[in-house]
Amino acid sequence: MRLETWLPIYDRVCEDFQFDKEHDLRSARLLLSMIGDKGKKGLAAVRRDFPRTVLVCGGGPNLADEISSLAIEWPVVAADGATTVLLEADIALHMIVTDLDGVVEDQIEANERGATTFVHAHSDNETVVRRYVGKFQGVVVGTCQCVPPPGLLNFGGFTDGDRAACICSELGARTIRLAGFDFENPTEKTGKSKETKKRKLKWAKVILRELASEGVTLLNANGENIKL
Repeated sequence: MRLETWLPIYDRVCEDFQFDKEHDLRSARLLLSMIGDKGKKGLAAVRRDFPRTVLVCGGGPNLADEISSLAIEWPVVAADGATTVLLEADIALHMIVTDLDGVVEDQIEANERGATTFVHAHSDNETVVRRYVGKFQGVVVGTCQCVPPPGLLNFGGFTDGDRAACICSELGARTIRLAGFDFENPTEKTGKSKETKKRKLKWAKVILRELASEGVTLLNANGENIKL
């Protein structure tokens, strides 16, 4: 998603959730200071020969059931908490997209095994950015949701799942299969409001619809068209 398409959506998201754009930028600058030039190098590496079809796995409560009966024929992209479920299922990961809200130790392990990791900075995750980013030893790319400072990237996307789809589209994927996306019944997390998550997932649907309007084919894991 082009920045000029994303930023008006970002403005509406900030208005809806009362996000502080200056705090977003502060977190973005922190992330950039920690990864330096690694982001540009990592992006160049993952962009080469990026697959035309990928399976993006969200952290919905249905993910384990979906993948248990699925013959996986495409590179797998994990959105944050999905990493743990996929590791437990012994599924190799091509890429991780995370704001460090899941079991970060599992993400660090998958990164060491070769999964390119897109780490996202936003207004309320400065603490975990500071705590964990330096522990990723594999390929790391930094992203943010505000106007990116030079050296950081913004391909659009709000939740880890729809942001993963945006990143894959930017890298060259034209067909994106989605597993573990439940827009009505998100996975509950300790200390997190389920109702707030449902509101966020409404924006995820808006963003995925925009991707579809740009020519990206969105399918469920079984290859059926997704209604958004």
